[in-house]
Amino acid sequence: MQAEKNQDRDQLDYKTLLANAKQALKLEYQKSSALASQLQATKTQLEQVQTENKTLRESAYEDVIRHFEARTQAAEALALKTEVRQKFLEANGCKDDESFDTLWDSIKNKIQIQDGEVRIVAQNGTPKFTLTGSMMTLRDFIQSLKQDPISRKFFLN
Repeated sequence: MQAEKNQDRDQLDYKTLLANAKQALKLEYQKSSALASQLQATKTQLEQVQTENKTLRESAYEDVIRHFEARTQAAEALALKTEVRQKFLEANGCKDDESFDTLWDSIKNKIQIQDGEVRIVAQNGTPKFTLTGSMMTLRDFIQSLKQDPISRKFFLN
């Protein structure tokens, strides 16, 4: 009788744990989905601004051109930050991203968008390469941050 009660209680605990895990997974999926749609919206905005910028470059209004170049840079920076935040959350086990802003301030000068491609660069502006000789990707960069003694504290173990 006591063994049956224990077994029933264990099954209820298991069901509760399973339900909680499913709910947590659903929430993380929703977060990831929201970030993906935010990134897509930002990229669409960037494409629109770049198209407008191209059209304006053909005209002779330098002040207007500078204005749209600033908008393009701002859109590129936002798209890059959103993409890095998404990779950070993926690498960090989808932990809350409150610490991301602190990390971003320390790494944003190491990441550039050049010709529509994300590049990881050294302090002197030269591209960084992996040990295999290929250009370092954003995913490689996030992994290297996990191994860096200073930025390691922003990641889960």
